[in-house]
Amino acid sequence: MLPELAGHGLRAISFDFPGVGLSDKPKDIDYDWHALSKWVGGVVDTLALPPVHLVLHDIAGPIGTEWAIHNPVKVRSITVTNTLMDVAHYTPAFPIWAFRVPVIRHVAFSTMNTRMMLPMFRHSGVKNPEAVDEDVIDAYIYLLKNNGGHHSFLAIMEGFDLSEQHRDWLRDGLLAIDKPMQLVWGEQEIAIPKAQLDYIKQVFPLRAEHMVDARHFLQEEHPAVVAAHIADFAKDIAQQSKRATNAPV
Repeated sequence: MLPELAGHGLRAISFDFPGVGLSDKPKDIDYDWHALSKWVGGVVDTLALPPVHLVLHDIAGPIGTEWAIHNPVKVRSITVTNTLMDVAHYTPAFPIWAFRVPVIRHVAFSTMNTRMMLPMFRHSGVKNPEAVDEDVIDAYIYLLKNNGGHHSFLAIMEGFDLSEQHRDWLRDGLLAIDKPMQLVWGEQEIAIPKAQLDYIKQVFPLRAEHMVDARHFLQEEHPAVVAAHIADFAKDIAQQSKRATNAPV
């Protein structure tokens, strides 16, 4: 998606949270959602970014929202894509739940391999099974396991805040900062319950809603489509801001 967004004239930045991907995976830091939200701010501040158009997917939904609530002046807009916001009513599906069960989680992580994960990705991750192959899954597994990822990944899985208090705090805080918000959703989603989509549409004043013919990893299946929705939203916000600036007093 980064080249697609660049083609629309946007500077797109994607980063790995600590504990996953190519980021460091120290054993002496916290990996819960609240700690990870502070790392969002670390990236924005270190790169000295202007107010950002925040794009949130999967568990980055509650993580990024927490950062946005604490830093509203650094946010231009929010795009949510196949994520969870009603955290109190979210029940992790397989295989995520297996990574949260004591003892079983260590076995599940240690035995994770391409032969096992490829059918899962093709079933719940994408609508078109040809969108992922063994090389893609090899890369995903490597990025999870390299450089001591066992500890950090399981710590992230254990660090979900699924309390009613946090659900309400996210809702009230996001409504209070009143940022332009849109939804871009893989309409064939089966990994995240439809109740999460319904909650977002009912609770938040979305300026735009776009359903994409994809499952959970819509950015893998339709990067150009998703990027166009993000770019159009950013352009509309810029134009609205310009009109407001030029309006007679």
